[in-house]
Amino acid sequence: MKHRKQTLLRNHSPPNAYIWNTLTNFKKQINNMRTLFFFLVLATSFSLNAQITKGNWLVGGNGSFSSSTATSEDNSGNKIESKATGLRLNPNIGYFLADKIAFGLDTSINFSNPQGNENSSWTLGLGPFIRYYFFDNDKIVNLFSEANYIFSSGISEQNNDLKSSAFGLSVGGVLFFNSSVGLELSLNYTDSKTRRDGSADANFNNLQIALGFQIHLKK
Repeated sequence: MKHRKQTLLRNHSPPNAYIWNTLTNFKKQINNMRTLFFFLVLATSFSLNAQITKGNWLVGGNGSFSSSTATSEDNSGNKIESKATGLRLNPNIGYFLADKIAFGLDTSINFSNPQGNENSSWTLGLGPFIRYYFFDNDKIVNLFSEANYIFSSGISEQNNDLKSSAFGLSVGGVLFFNSSVGLELSLNYTDSKTRRDGSADANFNNLQIALGFQIHLKK
């Protein structure tokens, strides 16, 4: 008889336990929905449209450290090879002529320190550039390519005037923190020709890794 009463108690447990279990499961579902909602909001924030559309502006630049080899000829026609290290800063400003295509002006501030002689130099340059973004503006990560042509002038440690022209190609990626600001990493190739007073032209071929940022402004 006692065993039968215990069985009846188990089969007819008070309704409070059922209600409590239901509420607990409901709370778990609410928490799961909150978590899902949080990630949806986060994902939406990562899909903000970058300002790479027609009529917008970009302002920024990049910096790089380079190691180069130059080949020149002396007055007797003998080839001379020299190496140099350099630091380059490239501020720029551009305008989007069409979606994903920007045209503008590059500036170049360059310090060069040739190895084996005391003839470091500073140059300041200016020239046009054109840039193309491969992906649509709703991507948090984008790829771009860029071409530029820079005319520069400067002075060396020995007070020689410098004149140079350079053609450059760049490919890289950009990570957008929001619709306006992007961090860039690029691989830059430069083919340049430099003339010093009293010396023959020197040709430089540089391959650089540059880190920079761009601020995209609405029209």
